[in-house]
Amino acid sequence: MAIRIRDVFGAALATLALALPAFAGAAFPDKPITIIVPYAPGGGADLLARLVGQKLSERLKQPVIVENHGGASNTIGMGLVSRADPDGYTLGLATPVFVMAPLGMKKKPYDPIGDFTPVAMIGFTPLVLVVHPSVKAHTVKEFIALAKANPGKLNFASLGQVTTQGLAASLFNQMAGIEAVQVPYKGSAPGVRDLLAGNVQYMFNALPSMLGHVKAGKLRGLGVSGAKRAPELPDVPTIEETLPGYRVTTWYSFVAPKGTPAPVVELLNREVNEIVKEPDVADKLQKRGVTSDPMTIGELEAHYKTEAARWAKVARDAKIQPE
Repeated sequence: MAIRIRDVFGAALATLALALPAFAGAAFPDKPITIIVPYAPGGGADLLARLVGQKLSERLKQPVIVENHGGASNTIGMGLVSRADPDGYTLGLATPVFVMAPLGMKKKPYDPIGDFTPVAMIGFTPLVLVVHPSVKAHTVKEFIALAKANPGKLNFASLGQVTTQGLAASLFNQMAGIEAVQVPYKGSAPGVRDLLAGNVQYMFNALPSMLGHVKAGKLRGLGVSGAKRAPELPDVPTIEETLPGYRVTTWYSFVAPKGTPAPVVELLNREVNEIVKEPDVADKLQKRGVTSDPMTIGELEAHYKTEAARWAKVARDAKIQPE
């Protein structure tokens, strides 16, 4: 009987060993990690992914490859992430558009809460409300008065209705009680070009993308959307100083496919948190207008849920219909 028990016990152990995840047999990582960036190369999100990816490669002693898969309001790239093997070797760079884009689609490309595992936060940056120099407004208060006096005559650039730029403008317009015409572009760069040319009058965009134009006097910054003034533009007040309750930030974070093993996610969370706290990395982020903000996995998960609910309400209030 004792032999039979040992046989049964040994067989059970063998079966359990076969059932264990592949990563249990070797230290993670033992091969290159891929970060999918759902934007074109060269933009702010891409640069941040490469900055953190390089540091992650140094710490984990494995190559970290950044792949750009832009288009369809981030859903091409983030869709690839959601369908990747949940082994920790594929990460996605998630920004607010990650939770916004599905709001405008009848056929949801993914569920931002249900199909992904939160990994780590890089940091936050405010948006800035900028106008073409021909616009006769030098403050948020003057701009609101101008827009109210000319309903439907001002145009604003966005990357689409359910993008950070589009929904930030929709929220501003709702709260300020103004009517304006949205002009969607396929990317930030063409929208900014048209704004610089005066073909549209205003735009909300991430601070790093607009900083150079504002400092050069090519665009006029009226207000930043964060809780406090941006150190890079100390003379530009917050929008909230004029429009109480208006606060919008864009953020940069990492996600993995749902089902990625918890030990792997916890390791990646610790490593990225340490990276964004490094003085040289924090300094590079700050120079791009981004404030590093390491989070636990639980804090990041709560952040995604809060953002998803908030922007869903803004989209409903703006009567945006899924297409």
